[in-house]
Amino acid sequence: MNTNASPTGLRIARLSTALGIALGCAGAWAQGAPTAPAAAEAAPVSLAVKVNGQTLSAERGELLLREQLARGVPDSSELRNMIRETLINQAVMAQDAQKQALDKLPVVKARLELVEQNTLAQAWQQKAMDDAQITDADIQTEYQAQVKALGTQEFRLRHVLVADEKQAQQVLAKIKGGAKFDQVAQESSRDPGTREKGGLSDWVAEGRLAPAIRQAIDGLKAGQLAAKPVQTPVGWQVLRLEEKRALTPPTLEAVKPQVRQALAQRQAQARLAALRSSAKVE
Repeated sequence: MNTNASPTGLRIARLSTALGIALGCAGAWAQGAPTAPAAAEAAPVSLAVKVNGQTLSAERGELLLREQLARGVPDSSELRNMIRETLINQAVMAQDAQKQALDKLPVVKARLELVEQNTLAQAWQQKAMDDAQITDADIQTEYQAQVKALGTQEFRLRHVLVADEKQAQQVLAKIKGGAKFDQVAQESSRDPGTREKGGLSDWVAEGRLAPAIRQAIDGLKAGQLAAKPVQTPVGWQVLRLEEKRALTPPTLEAVKPQVRQALAQRQAQARLAALRSSAKVE
């Protein structure tokens, strides 16, 4: 958990790392129209479909429905009818594809095999996480470790990200010569996440800073430039410390679900590692 993998090299402090079809309402068309009498409650739309004798189980439709609900689309008869139409369209196309023997093509067979493999792998991962044995003591220990890793301070930085050291030295000289940092960042920085904000980062805990950046800002006061550019995996950075303050970590109760999930993922990874170590790979 360091900022080397971040696009900016300045990752927000988050304990949580460890620790469509949008159906529009047609009401606008009815403005000013007489109000229709209330209709009797319609029967729920069935998501089980039979097409040319082939039964498509309700589970297929439920999967598509859950995807839409997860995107924030409200459940409605219109949504369910659209899902039915999607299932029917897919079924008639798939049936005709089989008549044309498209399912025998090597590339199609490979895609079908990949879909099956991926579905089984996802089911395995979910079951491995559901089966994870996690106690409250485990959660407490993990939480304390993550809080300790965050450190005791957090910082807001400005930076200009460039491709190489020569450019970084030129940027640093320009700022030292009187150019405004935010303007230089907007003109020269390669980081789209902070460029339009004049290179300004969000608050980041010291434990989430790349070691090179942490060292570069050590001892700086608010408003001071780092003495020299810093090399990171995403490029060279010219840095200025904007603010610093004591870090107040989130409470255990606030992040308990994320901590539990992180521990479950860790146990699933351990099970995967055991499977890999015993697998015969040729």
